[in-house]
Amino acid sequence: MKHANRTCRFAALLGPLLCLALLSACGGGGSSSAGSGGQNPDSLPPPDGQGMPGPVVGEQRAGISYDVTLTGFDGERIAFTVHEPETLVGGQTYPLLLFGHGFGAFRQPALARNAPGSNAAGASIVGFPLAYLQAGYGEISIDQRGFGQSTGSVRVLDPEVEGRYLIQILDWAEANLDWLAYRDNNLLLGARGGSYGGGYQLLINNIDPRQRLDAIIPQITWYDLAYSLGPNNTPKSAYASALSLLSATGGSFLDQQFVTGLVNGLADNRLSDELRAELTYHSNRYFCEGMDQPGRAVAANAPPPVDALFLQGSFDVLFNLNEAVDNYQCMEAAGGDVRLFTYGLGHVLPSGVSISSTLPTQPDPNLLRCGDLDEFELSINWFDAKLKQDPEAIEFVNSLPEHCLVTAVTGRGVKLDSLTIGGTDTPAFEATVTQGAAALPTGVPITLYTAETDGVVVAGIPTAQITVSPSLDTGNPDGDAIVYATLARSRAGLPGNLEPIDDQIIPIRGLGTFNLELAGIAEELRAGDAIQLVLSGASLPQFPGIVSRDLTNPLVDVSGQVKLPILGPVEVSP
Repeated sequence: MKHANRTCRFAALLGPLLCLALLSACGGGGSSSAGSGGQNPDSLPPPDGQGMPGPVVGEQRAGISYDVTLTGFDGERIAFTVHEPETLVGGQTYPLLLFGHGFGAFRQPALARNAPGSNAAGASIVGFPLAYLQAGYGEISIDQRGFGQSTGSVRVLDPEVEGRYLIQILDWAEANLDWLAYRDNNLLLGARGGSYGGGYQLLINNIDPRQRLDAIIPQITWYDLAYSLGPNNTPKSAYASALSLLSATGGSFLDQQFVTGLVNGLADNRLSDELRAELTYHSNRYFCEGMDQPGRAVAANAPPPVDALFLQGSFDVLFNLNEAVDNYQCMEAAGGDVRLFTYGLGHVLPSGVSISSTLPTQPDPNLLRCGDLDEFELSINWFDAKLKQDPEAIEFVNSLPEHCLVTAVTGRGVKLDSLTIGGTDTPAFEATVTQGAAALPTGVPITLYTAETDGVVVAGIPTAQITVSPSLDTGNPDGDAIVYATLARSRAGLPGNLEPIDDQIIPIRGLGTFNLELAGIAEELRAGDAIQLVLSGASLPQFPGIVSRDLTNPLVDVSGQVKLPILGPVEVSP
């Protein structure tokens, strides 16, 4: 297992590295559990004159958008835009949304207020606000530290830096905006965004001493950045190289601690313990699993409840389905209304040629739905139900399944009440895998399962017990090895045509016996289609150049067994 405490079971628009291919009784507002390391919330600051007052009772005016700048605790500039609701009526109040952009991107400024397409596929992640303003929400669109007009180095959502900035923005809003809505003396607050714009939502929920978040929609985001960039201590070199290179050339302003750590990790063929600890500190896992670290200013308290709709890309090779499941399980345990759905987009590395791409001008809407569940429709109804308690939206949300996993880029998806971790035993296997410079990103397929009828669905998180040992008598049992495990699909009549499932790859690092998760899967098979396991000593395009450097083990034997989440014939929504 990736984490010992398992109990069940999306680039210019998102960022140049990242490519697209209710308030309920236990909601965040009004909760009494301690946040931000158990600290009591300080008093709100006095108004600073940058907020525009709403109309007096009996009058109304059209909403406007305007830019605000604050000075952070460290003297850096914090820039954001206030988008007022479409119409402000004196005496009425309105829920507030936050929008956070993806890595390398920036906020939606005042000029973007009326940008078209705010209810189109992908707009919820890009951040166009109009549809939400027309629905009666105000929104604050944020330039995260080091991006847009906000200054300072990018600390990758450090609880002690970006975290403090985000709380300062919320405090400013409460002190300066007189049209905000409250329930039980707690701000009615939602948040949206994808990738980096998903991570900030979880950070606020974990550290805000006032626990103001009521509803969040984190899309294609991480649970543990140490796993995202170095799964099983194997550097994801395509992304690590790009992050370092862009920072060195001014394409981003990643803090030197991370640039140095990633460069050294690539040179050493593994991420250092210090970097992995830092990355985890900037992750939901730190809080979910109580991973306190010496010297940290923010304690690893369990997250408070919040109603969370997680949307993850099935093809996302940076933040995979496994991370979404971890987030789901943690936030469900916290007590909120939590759902997890997938769609056909995500951070991808197309053809191994480029690690970046732009969102098409008119993206295929099928890529942003699971069955009949559309990403924008899900988002607006989630906020309407949780923040406005709108009866129709509540009915819509109550009709949703716990999960929907997309099985094809056409949007077909399977709706599930629970996620299967592990599942059905498949035949034991043995293979020999070449290591080092001679290793190729190809391998001999091992058949795990063949469907006997049409419509068999395999969906969930496969698990495996795998043993890696020296193949030669002269091999070193205390040495190193890197084996890449890929699940692939072969179609009936085309047995030699293997399709890596969603391009997902899991590395196995070292010698010994490992109990681990393979990458999440959701496939609808036809009779004769098979699920294959492909083992190799090299992998493209996620891990270029990352192969074992142990010359004493040129070959390793790999044996074990995989459990597949075979659900059988299950109805799939077109």
